Amino acid sequence: MKNPLLKTGKIQLRVLLLITASVIPLKASQPEQLTAEEQALVDKGAMMEMYKPDEHSRHFIAHIDSVTNPKTGKPRKTSNNPQAVVCFVFGIEDAEPARKEGRSMAEFQYSPSQAHEFLFAQGWDKYHDRFFTRCYVQEAENAYDEAIKAQQKHVDRSSSS
Repeated sequence: MKNPLLKTGKIQLRVLLLITASVIPLKASQPEQLTAEEQALVDKGAMMEMYKPDEHSRHFIAHIDSVTNPKTGKPRKTSNNPQAVVCFVFGIEDAEPARKEGRSMAEFQYSPSQAHEFLFAQGWDKYHDRFFTRCYVQEAENAYDEAIKAQQKHVDRSSSS
């Protein structure tokens, strides 16, 4: 009897990766415990991720009762029955370690491409979630760029003296 999980075909691998990717993110990126209501919403796929690096990292239940038209900026009511979602926030506690890592890479003279690859791998290892990994990389690369500019200013000043 053949075990279908051991097949090396691309389709089976993709399905396994998709199933794994959909299960891992919440547990890896959010170590705190969820309430029964939050877990039920996660199980239904009612989740939203937010990038707020100047606020505290957290999660909470929000009720979506309107959407804003991006062209006009006016809100439009979605229904009479607001939908609940669990919101996970990439905040200060997530952004600060990323910034520290970006500054460290600039200090140790990583090239931009080396820094990007390392930061992406580190973010994925930490979160196993595309959104949170991208937030981590963005914060770290911004800090890396600022540190490189500061180093260049320092070199420019010392060479002109």
